[in-house]
Amino acid sequence: MRKKINQNKKRIRVMLVDDHAGMRDALRTIINAESDLGVVAEADGGRAALELIKHAKPDVVLMDGSMPGMNGMEATRQLRQLQPGIKIVGLTLYEEDSYLQEMVSAGAEGYVLKTKAPNNIAKAIRAVAAGSSYFDKVVSRRRPAAAQDEAVGELSAEELAVAKRLANGQTNVEIAADLKFSVAIVEKHRTAAMKKLGLRGRAELVRIATQRHWLDA
Repeated sequence: MRKKINQNKKRIRVMLVDDHAGMRDALRTIINAESDLGVVAEADGGRAALELIKHAKPDVVLMDGSMPGMNGMEATRQLRQLQPGIKIVGLTLYEEDSYLQEMVSAGAEGYVLKTKAPNNIAKAIRAVAAGSSYFDKVVSRRRPAAAQDEAVGELSAEELAVAKRLANGQTNVEIAADLKFSVAIVEKHRTAAMKKLGLRGRAELVRIATQRHWLDA
């Protein structure tokens, strides 16, 4: 099932991907009640979302992680391949770290528990649309995993400061102003931190950040 809804270009364009019609109805009501947000398309599964994405042209996709057939993680990976600039927020009923890590590794910039969606979904959409990230506080405050503790410990104070701000969505220019560094120095510390952590991109850094309570969501 695929359904086109609203084409208001003045709003942040949102696509809903969830196999439960009731959840889509609830999310649509919440989102369309916001003056700066609007649902432009809906899909009831990952494959339907892949078919619809080119025509719907959303700014942000809300992606259910657990769907029959193609799950949300795989759909997220393929959507990012089709449109690398698309912003994706994962939706789930589960608080387990494994769901969060899989969704972030697939390319999501945000993660919201469905039980918290009425309060947090609009914030999440605005955050990722602006180039930042958003992770539900219930998830981001969970006990961090032990993985990569040694690598994190090898970061200098400057590299750690830059990495934390990068994970929270700040640009190099914003980090430079915040830390009173030049942009060149920020780029140097950013490159060093990513190398020490063995990370290839910001999405992987966000995964580490959620484990270590670095996010300000």
